Amino acid sequence: MTLSGYDAYREELTALAAHDGRVVCLAATPAGTNHPFELAHPDRFFALPRAASAMVEVVSGLVTAGFRPFVCTGAARGGLGTAGSLGLLTRYLEAGATVVTPYAGFLEDYPVLRRLVDVTLAVPCGDAETRAVVREAASADRPFHIRVDSLLRACRPRGDVVPGAPVPVVGWESPGACDATVCLVSVGEDGTGMARAARDAAPWLAHAHLVYLDDAHLRRAARELGRRYRRFVVTGARYGADGVTETLARLLPGREVVAGPWEGEAASGVLDAVHRMTACA
Repeated sequence: MTLSGYDAYREELTALAAHDGRVVCLAATPAGTNHPFELAHPDRFFALPRAASAMVEVVSGLVTAGFRPFVCTGAARGGLGTAGSLGLLTRYLEAGATVVTPYAGFLEDYPVLRRLVDVTLAVPCGDAETRAVVREAASADRPFHIRVDSLLRACRPRGDVVPGAPVPVVGWESPGACDATVCLVSVGEDGTGMARAARDAAPWLAHAHLVYLDDAHLRRAARELGRRYRRFVVTGARYGADGVTETLARLLPGREVVAGPWEGEAASGVLDAVHRMTACA
């Protein structure tokens, strides 16, 4: 059964904890609300109080003791739920915890989060990708920030997400025809859905999907993208001086990188961006 990214995260973390006693869950969910991790591992589950800042020291102590804490904020749009503000989120990350935010505001915070040193930023799309990212975070020696969608969407699974294997730096959903083809670069649930719909209408388009958006991964992705294509339309990423589109443009000198729609638009918005690009070529 396909789950939302939020539910897939909770289920996968619970399964991982059965085999790894270092995994600890802290959630902005009151104790006793049938959280699957609490039901399976009550001794390693902590409900985040309203004064969640007091838990930063707890998280730091857990990391020092060798545990791998996962802090999940409240499932709210446009904010960090009961776990607090962006400042609190960064404090958890700096303490060494992996932070999961089930809300739509991650890409708004991207310019701030990408400045954090040694933090992996992930925006998985769908059940399989979310599970793969959670597994990688649980085994990594650095904190992750994982933005998951709390809604169940019809996100077609990627064929290159193999259980137990690393998530590819670039997921080539549709390799396209040749170097002259415009390549859509999608980020997150909304961006991936729009890119897939656009390619259904224009099969000549290439489509590359990105999960990891921190600078180290984007540099690797840019090298791979630049070896294949010269023109790119980024879907699902908010605009801004330090956004994904602008970062890729800096990493791809001599290539054309433009922003497509980031949410709430149909495939027509993506195709309009492609047509403007090709009309000027």
